[in-house]
Amino acid sequence: MKKILNWILLPIILGVAVLFFVLDPRQHELFPKCAFHSLTGAYCPGCGSQRAIHSLLHLDFAGVVSYNFLFLPAALLILYHYSHSFLNTWFGWKLPNLFYMKYTPWVIFVVVILFWILRNLPWYPFNILAPG
Repeated sequence: MKKILNWILLPIILGVAVLFFVLDPRQHELFPKCAFHSLTGAYCPGCGSQRAIHSLLHLDFAGVVSYNFLFLPAALLILYHYSHSFLNTWFGWKLPNLFYMKYTPWVIFVVVILFWILRNLPWYPFNILAPG
């Protein structure tokens, strides 16, 4: 069942990647706006992620970091999660899966909450955490 799900999800993910590569979220109404930002005027932890995906697909790493500072570390952590078993098998390594360590969910939770608070502070250097 898992393999079937992967074969269904793979073309969807590739299609969305092509969409984000071709269309710039800053210029097209196709992409949804952040409901939290629209209602409150404050930035949520995910604000800027659509533009960050577009920048990442164009290999503009400075743009990724400017739109959402946490996006690149999160993407790298997810990439590690899905590649660590392959690396362990292929190279004979014994890398742990960081997602299954005892305190990982709490560390991620605290980092996201701190990022959420700090990116909404109007003073330097915190204001550079705001998108774009």
